[in-house]
Parts: sequence; C-alpha cells; structure tokens
Amino acid sequence: MPEPLFLDSAARIARRLCRDALWSGQQCNWLGWAVDVFGRNWSLVYKAQSPNLYDGTAGIALFLARVYRATGEQAFADTAIGALNRSFAALPSLPEEVHPSVYSGALGIAWSAVAAGRALDHEGIVRRGLSDAARLGGVSTKAAWLDVLGGSAGAIQVLLELDLPDLARAHGEQILRAAVRSREGWSWDTMPGQSKQNLCGYGHGAGGIACALLELWSATGDKRYRQAALEAFRYEASHFSPEHRNWPDLREMNGFGPASDQPVFGMAWCHGAPGIGLSRLRAHQLLPADPAIARDLEHALATTTAACRQWIPAPGSGLCLCHGLGGNADLLLLAAEALGRPDLRQVAEDAASTAIRQIEPNDMPWPCGVNGGGESPNLMLGIAGIGHFFLRLHDSATPSLLLLHPPRPAARALATAS
Repeated sequence: MPEPLFLDSAARIARRLCRDALWSGQQCNWLGWAVDVFGRNWSLVYKAQSPNLYDGTAGIALFLARVYRATGEQAFADTAIGALNRSFAALPSLPEEVHPSVYSGALGIAWSAVAAGRALDHEGIVRRGLSDAARLGGVSTKAAWLDVLGGSAGAIQVLLELDLPDLARAHGEQILRAAVRSREGWSWDTMPGQSKQNLCGYGHGAGGIACALLELWSATGDKRYRQAALEAFRYEASHFSPEHRNWPDLREMNGFGPASDQPVFGMAWCHGAPGIGLSRLRAHQLLPADPAIARDLEHALATTTAACRQWIPAPGSGLCLCHGLGGNADLLLLAAEALGRPDLRQVAEDAASTAIRQIEPNDMPWPCGVNGGGESPNLMLGIAGIGHFFLRLHDSATPSLLLLHPPRPAARALATAS
C-alpha cells in the first residue's frame, strides 16, 4: 500500500479537527465522548476536552503540529497553537499532585509544547514549554503518583529528554523509596484500592516503571536504578502465562478487571503484551545480552503480531493508541526499525490499510477507545491518536507517543515471531 494513503488519512482527520474546533479568542477546544467517575461508578459523558496530553488539547495540538510539518497546511498550525493556548491557560488550575504528570498533567503540557513548537518552527512555544517543564516537573509534595501514565516514571523519561537530569533523579529516588520488595521481585502500588496485587504492564505497572529506571541508569550510571528495573521485570515474570504468552491485568475496578477468579489478559499499551513489549524493546537496546529481556520481547512481539493480524480479515474494533490497533501496532513499527524486521511493519500497514478501506469510503466513524461512546477528538482515546498512527506509518521518523525514548535501529534481530 503506497505511503500517501496514510498521510492522506492523517490529513483528513486533521481537517476535521480544524473544522470542529470551538474557538474563544485565541484558544480552542473540542467536545467528545469520555468515561468519567461519578460517585463510585464510571459513566459515559459527552464533554469538553481536558488540557492534557492524554485526553485533551495538548495531545491534539501535538498531532496537528506534526501533520502540519508533513503537509504545510496552515490551518493545522493555527489550530495547534489555539489548542496549546487552551492548555497553557489551564495550567494554573491544575492540582499540584499532577504537575509532574506527562500524560495527565502539567509536565505533559510542557513537553507537548516543546515537541509541537519544534514541529512548527516556533521558538517562542519551545521556550515556554522548557520553562514550564523546569518549573512544574519536580516531585510533588502531595500524593505521589509513580507510573508512566500519571507520575514519576513518565516524568523521568521526559525530564531526561528535556535535559533536566536533577529533576529526573528526584523522581527516581521517589520510585526506589516506594518499591514493594518481595520474593517475586519489586513492584509498586500505582492504583491504590483498585487491585489486590501490584500491577504488571507499561502504562500503570512494573514494566513501565522499570523502563524509566533503565533510562535513568543509562543517563547517570547509578546501578541502583538498573537493579530495581531488573527486579521489576522479575516481578512481571512471576505473573507471565506461557499458555497465553501474555501478562495479566490485575485490576479489580468496576467495569474493568476480573469478575471471577479467572485472570484477564489485556492487549494494550496500558495493560498486557503490547506495552510490556515496548518496555522490553527499549530494555533490549540498553541490555542486549540479557536473555530474560530478549525472551519477554519475543513473547510480546508474537502475541501482539497475532492480535494485529486479526484486524486484516475482520476489522472493526478500536483503533485508538491506548488500547486499540494504533497502540498495539506502534510496538511493531518500533521493533521493525530497531530489530531490522520489515515483516512486523508489513503487519501494521496491512491492518491499517484494511481499516481505512472499510471506514473512509463508507463515511463511518473512526472506532475510538471510549466503550459505548462515539468519536472523541483526543490523542490516546480518539481520532487525533488514530491520525498520529497513520502519520507514523507514512513516515517512521515521526516520534512515537507511547515509548518516549524509542530504541535506535540496530543490526541485532530476534527470531521471527510466530
């Protein structure tokens, strides 16, 4: 399938976002479907987007800026700046405990501004983002979140990228202090009251935290971070199911998690093989001689490849980055480049082109990540993320938004996943 197909689809999504933006002065926002907590229950809602990277204007802005870079369409740049203005305006109202959060708070807005500003060649936006990151990226004095999605693990990766190593180390120390050390390995209580066992996985679990700690070890040479990362991988190994070639989702939340004693195996960036594969892919680059990391990566690639292949004869499930095809295929795109595995990229391309042929000619809505809801405009659950997935298929130099320090291409390759 020729690459212009994917750029054309990304650009069409970007034009829709520009069309549907709701403006107030120099700021813009969007309405869309989401799931929110009311009392003790999760409820389906239709609402304005947050200012954040995960489900808000910062993430939409970053997609629009990158598709502007690829197409030169001025409306994309103008709308990206309006979306960033909305995120900047919201910064003073964000609680202190989410200041260092990448996907759900102030640090993510700052990082998005830097990345979007660079795509737009707008030095003023880059400087604003760097300043906000230095001011807001430190460890919070309030409740500490630890995982990639909401807390210190994600902060470490972004702060190292933005050349703020002292702030990154402070988050690393916080993670080390909070580790639960057991015979099975080290883990962290990242979702208090929502699981009986500490979680596996990238977005919320031990795998993502380990990946961040390895980045910190690589940057600083402090062996404590490497030890903690390997202990976290050992904890996840204690939960691995050879039968499913996957790691269980250990949450026990209303609407999620197991309804019985039978384990549930996720297939997502946040829980399950695709996200764990991202952590092992980066770890394999940093520790290429570790056989356990290589073995985990083989399992994750095989399981994720099989899931993506299911899209080709029977498309229709979600395409979002968080827990859909877009996120699962991101592992294949990164592994294809890093490991010299073009077969993995071909699976991602085939699944994406199948989805496009099904959806666009029939004017169907893009299948987003809000169960029971319609389209959302945002990055991790909505059409901005789907568009970013297509943009990465068009040009693999477009950085991943799921693995913030992607591995570089290397000659080393694993056995072909089955």
